[in-house]
Amino acid sequence: MQLYKQCIDRLTQSVFWVGVVSGILMTLLIFVSTLMRYIGGRPVRFSDELAGLLFISLTFFCLPHILNQGRHIRIEILLKVLPAKLVILADLLATLALVSFCGIFLYESFDFMNFSREIHSTTDISGILLWPWMAIMPFSMVLCLLVQLRHGFRQPVAILTDSEDAYL
Repeated sequence: MQLYKQCIDRLTQSVFWVGVVSGILMTLLIFVSTLMRYIGGRPVRFSDELAGLLFISLTFFCLPHILNQGRHIRIEILLKVLPAKLVILADLLATLALVSFCGIFLYESFDFMNFSREIHSTTDISGILLWPWMAIMPFSMVLCLLVQLRHGFRQPVAILTDSEDAYL
């Protein structure tokens, strides 16, 4: 089990850094395209399409790491005012909602990606093949499900404390 946790930690961390690099590349691409527009009179022709694809990469590659670290958005004010038994129930419902969302999103995004692959869908201007970029979405959902499996159902004590280690 410890090996599984280490593998998930390393995988989500590695994928996170790919997302960070995607964000940096997106920012540089937009910056260069803006300079080209105002200095040269013409932006980089494919910058909008590629920036959008890099944004998708940034978002979906960073999501599993954020979930793994417990840095996602939570409504903690409710947890502080609810009785302990309702906090446990709320955590269970939140976990079930996450697993349901990831499962449905995985199914739909895989189907969407597969259809795009079958018809060889490309972007309009630059002709970038889309299905490899779309494959990031189901990959991210699989990682999110593996992260949730890694954490399982947290102990009520971990939920009720503000400890950073509640998810580690």
